[in-house]
Amino acid sequence: MNKLYVLYDGTCGVCVRARCWMGRQPALVDLEFVSAGSPVARMLFPELASASEELTVVSDEGEVWRGTSAWLMCLWALTEFRELSDRLSSPTLAPFARQAFELLSKNRKRLSEWLHLMPEEAVADRLRSGGSPACAAAAPPRAFGATA
Repeated sequence: MNKLYVLYDGTCGVCVRARCWMGRQPALVDLEFVSAGSPVARMLFPELASASEELTVVSDEGEVWRGTSAWLMCLWALTEFRELSDRLSSPTLAPFARQAFELLSKNRKRLSEWLHLMPEEAVADRLRSGGSPACAAAAPPRAFGATA
C-alpha cells in the first residue's frame, strides 16, 4: 500500500482542521485528501457517493475503511502516530477508541459551531452572499491611550 485517499466532510470545521493537521504530519504512506461528495470524490469513487456522513479511507489497493477504522488508518499512516493506532486497535482499547471516535463524529458539526471553526469554503460562501464578517461592523480601533 502506497497511498490512502481520505474522504472527509469539507463543510465541517473540525474535519477541515483535522485534515490540515494530518497534512502537516510526516507520513509513512502518501495521503490524498478529498472532500467527500465533491466532483473529484464522485469521479474517483462513484460507489462511495454517500460517504460524506462519516470519515472514509480508501487505499490504492481498493480497501475501504469507515468510521473508527478510518480514524485508526489515518493515525496508522502518520509516522508519529502509528504506534498509537496499533494500541487503540488492541482488544483492550478498541471499545474505548470506538466510543471516542463515534462521539467526536456524531458531534463534529456542533463542536465546529461551538469552537467557531468554519471551513474556508463556508466563509467564502458567506462573503459571496453579502454577509459581512462580524469585525466589519465594529467601530474603528482607537489610538492607544485615547479616551472616549
